[in-house]
Amino acid sequence: MVTRFTAAFGLIVLYMIAWVPPLCLWIAIWGDNDAAIAVGVMVEMVICMIGFIPYLNLVAKQVFYLAGEGEPVPGEVLRTMIKGINGFDVPVAVQERGNTLVVTWRYADAKWWEILARAGLKQVYELHIKFNEAKKEATLIDVHKSVSWRAGPSQVQVYGGFFRGISFAYEIGKGWGIKENFALGSIYDYQFSPQEIKNPVMNSILRNGWAVRFGMW
Repeated sequence: MVTRFTAAFGLIVLYMIAWVPPLCLWIAIWGDNDAAIAVGVMVEMVICMIGFIPYLNLVAKQVFYLAGEGEPVPGEVLRTMIKGINGFDVPVAVQERGNTLVVTWRYADAKWWEILARAGLKQVYELHIKFNEAKKEATLIDVHKSVSWRAGPSQVQVYGGFFRGISFAYEIGKGWGIKENFALGSIYDYQFSPQEIKNPVMNSILRNGWAVRFGMW
């Protein structure tokens, strides 16, 4: 993991350094024209910031990559397995949005909303899973949204999505998987942390031969 962070940091530094030569050239062209230099600096800063997020997404997908184990199963089999979480008596639900599966807390369920509200959650975590059947890869995206608890599950308000990116608090293996963590009859002491959703799903994807990439969208 340290090596991955080092590689990502190095690529980000290279991105910043790449903007130095154009700026130096601009300054050399305009010489003592402070106004023109100031405009050039501002324009380059804006372009740099606009391009940084797509670049960061590209870096994340390239650096934070985990290979699957064994022969990959068909995509529909993997999707069905993940959607099977909805059949378990747990506070986790799977929503299908086109090619994307969204795994989140079951805050709209009357059985669980009060427990979730009492847990003091101020944010609702969503794990977005995008599937690439051709490459047998799943891209995982972490989304955190604000939540307002009301009188009942139908009045829960979830809004925002102010953090969309990568949560690096995860662990591979150690017997974690959808069956181990979400199976009926299992005893599980939920702390309602993102890892309680992400670890079982991610490890099950890897066990079924699919690679995992982390991304921002």
